[in-house]
Amino acid sequence: MSHTNFVVSGLTAYIEQSRDLLLKYILFGKGSRERMSIQTGVKYKEHLHIFDVDPVFGDGSDCGFSAAGTATLTERLIQVAPINVDMEICPKNLLGKYAEYEVRMASTDNPLPFEEYLMEGIIAGINRKIEKAIWLGDKTQSSDAVLKWIDGIVTLAAASVTASTGVISVTMTGLNAYTGVMAVYNALPEVVLEIGAEIFVSPAIFRAFVQSLVNLNLYHYNPGTPEDEVFIPGTNAKVIKTYGLAGSYAVIGTYGRNLVFGTDGENDSEVIDAWWSKDDRTWKLAVEFNMGVQIAFLDRVAYGAFGSAPAAAAGVAAGVAAIAASNDTIADVLDDVHDDTNHAITTKASV
Repeated sequence: MSHTNFVVSGLTAYIEQSRDLLLKYILFGKGSRERMSIQTGVKYKEHLHIFDVDPVFGDGSDCGFSAAGTATLTERLIQVAPINVDMEICPKNLLGKYAEYEVRMASTDNPLPFEEYLMEGIIAGINRKIEKAIWLGDKTQSSDAVLKWIDGIVTLAAASVTASTGVISVTMTGLNAYTGVMAVYNALPEVVLEIGAEIFVSPAIFRAFVQSLVNLNLYHYNPGTPEDEVFIPGTNAKVIKTYGLAGSYAVIGTYGRNLVFGTDGENDSEVIDAWWSKDDRTWKLAVEFNMGVQIAFLDRVAYGAFGSAPAAAAGVAAGVAAIAASNDTIADVLDDVHDDTNHAITTKASV
């Protein structure tokens, strides 16, 4: 049987003491979920009940009552997938290693060696995979152990671009990182810009976009805090480095609260546990939870995808290079200006 070798460390009874906190880190941990709406109590499928209120002005110069305006209730179905992580750890793997002092082989009282850091490592790994599934999940990817469970934001957006009131499609083939991101920004409806647009891109595209700001001599751009987001100069819109989009050419423009992460989070369907198995003489760990995502308002999303990894905008440096490569070099231009100036002085003197 294959067992997990130790690469991290921990403290006795850490899981028992911190069970609720560990589950919170998994279900509501750092990353995109900090920006998204959270829908709890979802055990399989549940509708998102969305209000869109439109009050209407009327003539108030006279008495009377004339009802106007609408409060429209719409529904979007969010479906979660049950996920489990089962691991088995053999303490004997540490015998003969520098950490063997952590191993006790007694028939009772066998604490899990390096428990705290082991769980921190497991939770960090689970969160990285949740982040990837949130964005790139695709239930047609049956061979991918991370992506096959749910349809992520990119999959949902791509499937909705053909609807008349659906996601706004943006053509980005052949564009550089700057012009591509700006194409998504310019396609967003006013309501998104008023709320505060957030444009989600992969780390690679984010780096190319920031380099574009430098190349274009936009040195006054206002970087966000922390350094994984940056304001588009002259706007309140942010471009956000999104680790769940790593390796993807997709660009999603909307605002974070328009994206919904669904889970249960309200009863015993979430599990995190560790126990010593006397039968196998190993430690066993079990983590169980469910997850899913949905887009609340499809018509408040602009979606595009680069055809390949986009380059940074060429900017000022390219313009100087173009001049240098032209028939008139910079030196030629300066000589022409010098000759014209001398000619003007000579002409004035002769007059």
